[in-house]
Amino acid sequence: MVVRRNWRGGRITMVNVTVVAADDDPGLRLWNPVGAPWCRIVAADGRTHHDATIDQLGDDARLVPLTWRDNPGLFWFPEGEAFSVWWLWHAASGRFVGWKGDLQEPVVRWDDGLLAGVDTADQALDVMVEPDRSWWWKDEAEFADKTGHPLYWSESQARAVRGVGQRLAALAEAGKFPFDGTWCDFRPGPAWRVPDRLPTGWDQPRATPAPRHA
Repeated sequence: MVVRRNWRGGRITMVNVTVVAADDDPGLRLWNPVGAPWCRIVAADGRTHHDATIDQLGDDARLVPLTWRDNPGLFWFPEGEAFSVWWLWHAASGRFVGWKGDLQEPVVRWDDGLLAGVDTADQALDVMVEPDRSWWWKDEAEFADKTGHPLYWSESQARAVRGVGQRLAALAEAGKFPFDGTWCDFRPGPAWRVPDRLPTGWDQPRATPAPRHA
C-alpha cells in the first residue's frame, strides 16, 4: 500500500490508500480501486476543503473516513512536475472515460520502512480530458476564490498553475503522451488486493523535499 496525501496549512486535507501499479522510468503509477478507504477533511457544518479555505473550516474540522465509490483510477506522478494525470474508468462497465490533469505541487515521496507515500498540495484547478481529447477546466471558481489567500497561491503563482494546465491541454489537443492512448488498456493484476484499512503511519508529518546541492 502507498498513501497519497494532500496538505494545506499544515493539515492533511485528503488521503487515498492505493496499490503500486508500477514504479519505473515513466514514473510512479498508483491504482486507486473502488472500495479503497480514503479520508477528506470535513467541518462541523459539512463543508470540505473544496467549499472553503482550510482556516475557514475551523479547528474542529476533522478527517472523515470514507470508501471510494467514484471511478477507479490510475494515478501517474511524473518526477518533478507540478501535476499528476489520472486515467479513469467507469466503475461498473470498466469503460475508459477520460483523463484528469490534477494540478498540484510536485510530489515528495517518502518511505519509513513500514509505509510509503507521496505528499503534495492540491491547487484546485484541474484539466479534464475526454476520450476524444476535448478538454475543459474543472473547479475554476474554487481556484479563483483561493487565489491571493496567504495559505494558498499568489496571483503570479496562479498564472503559473494555469500555464501548467494549458501545457497539458495542448498535449491533449495534439494527441501526445500522456493522452496518446498509453495505459488506456490498463487492468489491475488478478491477485491485487483492494486495501481495506488506513495503514499505521498514514498520519505522520509531511515529507519535505531533499535539499539541493550545488
